[in-house]
Amino acid sequence: MICRYRFCTIVLHSQLNGNRRYCSEECSYLERLEREKEKNQLRKNALSEINRIQALLRACHNRYGDSLFDVNVLREQRMNWTIISGTTQIEGHEYRVVGSFAYSVFQNGEIRIIKL
Repeated sequence: MICRYRFCTIVLHSQLNGNRRYCSEECSYLERLEREKEKNQLRKNALSEINRIQALLRACHNRYGDSLFDVNVLREQRMNWTIISGTTQIEGHEYRVVGSFAYSVFQNGEIRIIKL
């Protein structure tokens, strides 16, 4: 069996405990650091996408205000419709919340963005 640290190729001896995964405490620690780096990068990517969507909503709200406008404006900007932080009911319509903005897409292909 080979050490599970991604940059180590030391073969573990068969006399060692069968549950052992790493050749040393250092390899175990270094692998833990690599896993944390990967997790942090995933979080960073997710947060940057949330910030991009919120900036897009802010720009459209600054341009169109609370009035209705064509949903294709956001589609052209590659709006990620799956990112929401919650939903709320306003004026009998369900709005999806992203940060400090909420939006609702209506059946006629128009959208309204409001600032919370």
